Amino acid sequence: MVLMEAQHAQNLDPVALLEAAPDDEFALLELRLDWPPDLDIYPQHRQLWLRLFLITGDPLAWIPNRGEAWASTTVDDEVLEIDVYVTLPAVLRGMEEEGDVAAAIAPYATTAMQAGLDNEELLVAGDYHDRVLTGDAPRLLDGLDDDHGAFGIPTIQARRSWGPVGFGALLDLVQEAFGPVDLDRTEVTLDPVGTPADDCAACAGESFGFPTQLEEARAKFCAPHDAAAQAVNTARIAHARESNPAGWRAIDKAAMRINKLPEPRFAPQPPRIVGDTPARNDPCPCGSGKKYKRCHGA
Repeated sequence: MVLMEAQHAQNLDPVALLEAAPDDEFALLELRLDWPPDLDIYPQHRQLWLRLFLITGDPLAWIPNRGEAWASTTVDDEVLEIDVYVTLPAVLRGMEEEGDVAAAIAPYATTAMQAGLDNEELLVAGDYHDRVLTGDAPRLLDGLDDDHGAFGIPTIQARRSWGPVGFGALLDLVQEAFGPVDLDRTEVTLDPVGTPADDCAACAGESFGFPTQLEEARAKFCAPHDAAAQAVNTARIAHARESNPAGWRAIDKAAMRINKLPEPRFAPQPPRIVGDTPARNDPCPCGSGKKYKRCHGA
């Protein structure tokens, strides 16, 4: 069973990190979980990766009955990755009850792991999060109160300290609540221009992560590459917005909240379960702020 890979050589004390959590409403800490090597539990077709994150606060806290832990998935040809997010207060309470950070987070990790193994074919089909929202599939943490003792208690490591809640984590949380937002996040390499500029990284042929790295690099682009970068940004965001309007509105609102900027007036809610049609004068569940009768109910 393949779990989260170490990215840094340093080892930090997880307990000390939790005790020294930043006074920031939206900070994130990734923990590495190592399980006994002799576990006789393996996925059928893909490597199973688990990444577990603690967050000081939930960027989507405007949604009623959110709970304190969420799990999202990413799938490629070889790997099924499950990303679990747990609020710091939930873990601190678990530590008080269990006396140990590993025992406090084990229920979240083992539940997600077992769900990943039990539902591998469903998860790799590509429509898992959409099916959750229609009630046709269980959420990965639905079995939180079940016994997953076969996994035991993992050992915990931390390879880096607290950091900001990044765009990838935000996408995971929105996907879990609203379904997938089809945002192309592949690296961007811009085509050459007629006369290269010496101080333009795009002219030098560099590639940029999307969206954050590309946006930060634009300040030093030559004018043609700045225009090209803006065109890429506009096209990708337009496609993402069209793929899931409510999800994109949630990303916009949560990003403003994380960066402590004025938030959009209307608070989008998760799509309703199929068959639960809103009343004509209810707010449309897409998050537009319009009445249902004047939006998706028209």
